[in-house]
Amino acid sequence: MLKLIQNEWMKLWHKKGTWAMVAMLVLVILVPGGIMKYYEGKSSDEGSWQEIEQQSIQNNKAMLAEEDISEEDKAFFEERIAISEYRLAHDAPSQKDNSLASFMSFTSNMLTLVTLFTVITAASIVSSEFSTGTIKMLLTRPMSRAKVLTSKLLTTFLFGLFLVAVNVVVSAIVGLVLFGIGSGVELEIVNGQVAEKAVWSDLAYHYLLSGGDFVMSTLFAFLVGSVFRSSSLAIGLTMFLSFTGGMIVMFLSRYDIVKYIWLTHSDLTQYEKDILMVPDMTMSFSLTVLAIYAVIFLVISYTSFMKRDVTA
Repeated sequence: MLKLIQNEWMKLWHKKGTWAMVAMLVLVILVPGGIMKYYEGKSSDEGSWQEIEQQSIQNNKAMLAEEDISEEDKAFFEERIAISEYRLAHDAPSQKDNSLASFMSFTSNMLTLVTLFTVITAASIVSSEFSTGTIKMLLTRPMSRAKVLTSKLLTTFLFGLFLVAVNVVVSAIVGLVLFGIGSGVELEIVNGQVAEKAVWSDLAYHYLLSGGDFVMSTLFAFLVGSVFRSSSLAIGLTMFLSFTGGMIVMFLSRYDIVKYIWLTHSDLTQYEKDILMVPDMTMSFSLTVLAIYAVIFLVISYTSFMKRDVTA
C-alpha cells in the first residue's frame, strides 16, 4: 500500500496543475497580506485606539436611541458598548486588525480554496487513468483493485492535508513578518460578563469544523469521478452543490427530509456561529448523518471500480 501511495504521490506532483494549485494558494495569501499592510499605513492617522473606542461608544448609544430598534439589535449594541468601556477601563486595545491572529483568522477562509483544489484532485485521480488508458497498466500489477482505489483516495486526502498545512504555515509566516504577534486582546460577552476571547483555540476549532465540508466534498467528487469517469462532471457537480447547498436546504426546509440530506450538515461551522440551517439540530446528529453518507459514497465508489470492465 505504501508503494502504491508513493506512486500516486509522484504522479500527482508530476502534473503542472498540482504545482499551479500550490502556487495559487500561496499567492492568495500573499496578495491580501500586502494589501492589508498597505492600508495599515493609510489608516495610521485615524487617531488612537482610545479615541476610536470612545467614538464607537457614542455611535452605539446613538443607535440605541432609535425608536424602532429590535431586542436583538439592542442587545448587540449594548454588548459593543460594554466591550468598548471595558477596553478603556482596563487599557486593553483590540487585536482585531493588523496582527498575526487576525491575519490567520482571515486566511482560514482560504480553506474553501483548499477544498476546491482537493475536489479537483479527487475528481481526476481516477477518471484521468481511464481517459489516458493507463488504468490497464495499473491493474496488471499483483494488487487488488480495492488497494489501488484506496491508494488513490488516501493520496487525495494527503494532498488536501498538505494544502491545509501550506495555508497555515504560509499564513503564519506572512502574518508574523507583516504584522507581528500583536499586543492587544480580543473580548467577548460570556454569561453577561466581558471576558478575554481564546483566539487560537477558536481558530483551531474553526479549522476542525471546516473539515466536514472538506471531507464530504472530496468523497462526493471521488464518487462521481470513479463512477462516471469524468473529472469535469465531478468538479462541476460538486461545486454546484457546494455553492447552492444553502439554497437547496432553504427550499426543502419545510419538509422533514431536509434533516437527512448531507448538504444540511456538511458545513459544521454553523455550530461555531450558532446559526443552524435547520432548527433543533445537534452536532452528534450531523456527524452521524455525514458518517452514513460517507460510507454510502465509499461503497458506491468501490463497487463501481471493482466491477468495471477496463478491457474496452
